[in-house]
Amino acid sequence: MGIMKKQILLVLLLLTALCVNAWAAESFVVRKISIEGLQRVSSETVYSYLPIKTGETLRPEKTGAIINALYKTGFFEHISLAREGNTLIIKVIERPTIGRLKISGNSSIATDKLTTVMRGVGVAEGRVYDSVILEKIKQSLLEQYYSVGRYNAQVNVTVTSMDRNRVLVKIDISEGLIAKVRRINIIGNHVFSEKTLDKQLDLTTPGIVTFFTQTDHYTQEKLDSSLEKLRNYYMDRGYFKFAVKSSQAALTPDRKSIFLTIVVDEGVVYTVKGVNVVGDTIVPREELLHDVHIKSGTIFSRQAVMDGEKAITDKLGSQGYIFTVVSVQTKVDEANKQVFLTYEVKPGKRAYVRHVYFTDNSKTNDEALRREIQQMEGAPVSTVKLEESKHHLSLLPYIRNVDMNVEPVAGTDDNVDVNYKVTEDNAAQANFSIGYSQLDHLILGAGLNQKNFMGTGKTLGLNLSHSRYQQFYGINYMNPYYTPDGISRSINLSASKTDPRAANLTRSYNTDQYAASVIYGIPLGQEKNVFNTLQLGYGYEQTLVKLSNSVSQQVQAFVNQHGRLFQQIDVIAGLSRDGRDKAIFPTTGGIQTLSANLYVPATSHSLRYYTLGYNGKWYQPITEKFIATVRGDLGYGTAFDGAQNYPFFKNFYAGGMDSVRGYEPNSLGPKDSNGDPTGGNVLVAGSLGLIFPNYISDSLRTSVFVDAGNVYNTYNNRQYAGTGSGSLRYSTGIEADWLTPLGLIDLSVGKALNLKPGDSSEFFQFSLGANFG
Repeated sequence: MGIMKKQILLVLLLLTALCVNAWAAESFVVRKISIEGLQRVSSETVYSYLPIKTGETLRPEKTGAIINALYKTGFFEHISLAREGNTLIIKVIERPTIGRLKISGNSSIATDKLTTVMRGVGVAEGRVYDSVILEKIKQSLLEQYYSVGRYNAQVNVTVTSMDRNRVLVKIDISEGLIAKVRRINIIGNHVFSEKTLDKQLDLTTPGIVTFFTQTDHYTQEKLDSSLEKLRNYYMDRGYFKFAVKSSQAALTPDRKSIFLTIVVDEGVVYTVKGVNVVGDTIVPREELLHDVHIKSGTIFSRQAVMDGEKAITDKLGSQGYIFTVVSVQTKVDEANKQVFLTYEVKPGKRAYVRHVYFTDNSKTNDEALRREIQQMEGAPVSTVKLEESKHHLSLLPYIRNVDMNVEPVAGTDDNVDVNYKVTEDNAAQANFSIGYSQLDHLILGAGLNQKNFMGTGKTLGLNLSHSRYQQFYGINYMNPYYTPDGISRSINLSASKTDPRAANLTRSYNTDQYAASVIYGIPLGQEKNVFNTLQLGYGYEQTLVKLSNSVSQQVQAFVNQHGRLFQQIDVIAGLSRDGRDKAIFPTTGGIQTLSANLYVPATSHSLRYYTLGYNGKWYQPITEKFIATVRGDLGYGTAFDGAQNYPFFKNFYAGGMDSVRGYEPNSLGPKDSNGDPTGGNVLVAGSLGLIFPNYISDSLRTSVFVDAGNVYNTYNNRQYAGTGSGSLRYSTGIEADWLTPLGLIDLSVGKALNLKPGDSSEFFQFSLGANFG
């Protein structure tokens, strides 16, 4: 295209030369310059580009320079020179401007992105029209589509004249379909089967799940990442000199399919001959060798080498040497097929933190964020403390995401600033809610909830809700930094009316309950990425039992002995341990809670009992895309003078979502004399699950599960014409959890595996809610 442009210019120059009058053969002094034909371009602009000024002598050889200089401006499509006495006359025809730019047919590349790119090269409404640049853009667009596998893409550019020397430029794009990988051939492999190697690639041939995964869609990026994963697979298993000799993607004549051929040279297995660390190690060399975790005689692994490099960098980074450079030198013993590794350490200067600051926190004041920071200003940088600070911020209930950036201070070589860019959660001060679940049916609620009250990080909640099962009214206030040392205090007040009959439970009674409590959270010695908190508190609870006309023998016997009004002092203790990587859709770590409540009488007629509870859930990645989960729930409650005196309205229940799916909610365990579930003072439940990729949305989590659980009584329920619990109940199924802007939707399809007489199964279960604030 460059050669063609030069040829066009040459022809124009020759034609112009023929049009120059006889004066061109003679020199003359230019007393005046007149420009004819200008419409948008000002005369001053043209004068600024001319290589001749008034008062200068124009010689014949300089006419070509004038014309060439004006053509280079890109403003004109035709230029000619003339002379009238001592006046130089320049006649021009301006190039049209782009009056309107219209792009259609694109979907995979956004229009605003295309217009931004084109504006950068001068193609935009109001700019001078240049067909050469448009042709280049057309070719660039085609290359962009080819790089993502759309080999059938077409780009057509049409130009239509408009008034006032303007043109309409239309770019019509037909993106076509992405070419699919029809066959993958790997040649040269002998140690590992082609089936095994295919699993390492990001590209696959079409299958049942590729409709969602789109791994059969060919792109150069996927090919590059596939080859890199193939190298990693071999080199992590000792094949130090593995190489991809060639990779060829053959396009079928219809440009819709790709046949991929990869030729490899496996080589042989190498072992580690030895490991050494040299350079200015700062810390004792033996500590770094210990952290590398590579032993002589083991099979060479590139991943292990990289892990060792990171371990050294992290070790020195924790001491303030964040600019440490670690390079790995390999010395190969070809005779014995061994590799000696040498880590060369260059720590640089120790760095100190000048400022820690926050950005994008429009709702939260800096103080609420700064108190979570473990890295102090003015102190040496510690990569450990920087990451701990990020983790602290990530677990705040009003922070959705945190990005950290360490920036060197200009003009210094040992100072840095640390920026934490936070994405805040939507903390509406007032909200209304509506939801539905199979257990509670329609749930209506309203309240004032601010988990980041006035940007202070404190929580204030005023809530009310109404369902078939419960009417609830509550207020809570929590200060996470009640003391400067990080001890939290929460104050809770509530009033509720409960109808157990609406939740598949006994029809014997209703309750009115009033409660108040104060709980302190005391942080304990922190482990890396694990938060341990001790809870201590006290409260008051009043419960009034209202008997129905169908009261069971169990409830009637308890009321006859203890009455219907119960007033208790609640002594609260608990221990929580949170090692998850994040609160929403965790991928690794776990959370455990151990609780104890001691209820002592507030009046001479009150009860004396206690409850113990344990809840735990763990997440363990199996592969890059699959995560194993384990959940366990235990509960025990009894009165000091025997389980028969433990209050029935404090029983545990099992069955349904978050328990044993596949069974009706709260339906498992003992039955009372009416044949209704009555719960029990012992709870045992657990679950094994596997989270698998869904390829639909990051806001959707899908998993398969096996649940087990039941509740039991430690007193003889049969003496009141009730039944026992029997063995543990089991179920299996699949669950989908969808995080939407309107709330969390849980869907479960479960199959009860060992139904017993009296059990009630429920194949499909769900719960959904919405918040408007």
